[in-house]
Amino acid sequence: MIKLLLFALVFYVSYNLLGALLRGLKGSARQVPPEKTASGEDMVRDPQCGTFVPRSDALHKSVGGQTHYFCSQKCRDDYLAQTK
Repeated sequence: MIKLLLFALVFYVSYNLLGALLRGLKGSARQVPPEKTASGEDMVRDPQCGTFVPRSDALHKSVGGQTHYFCSQKCRDDYLAQTK
């Protein structure tokens, strides 16, 4: 009976460690930003939510001498409220 409990415990720990390792590998693969759209247009990252948007679709605002690109008016407004 003790052997069965030990086996179940080892299996449970191994299963959780393997799952955490695989989730970590998948997460790092998703963080690579797309450089261009399929048509070759540059992608820009919204500093508020982290979404990547084609440059032509993005809203832009100059803040502190730097141009920032946003996916929506809400993200732009939230970012501007935080920087004040």
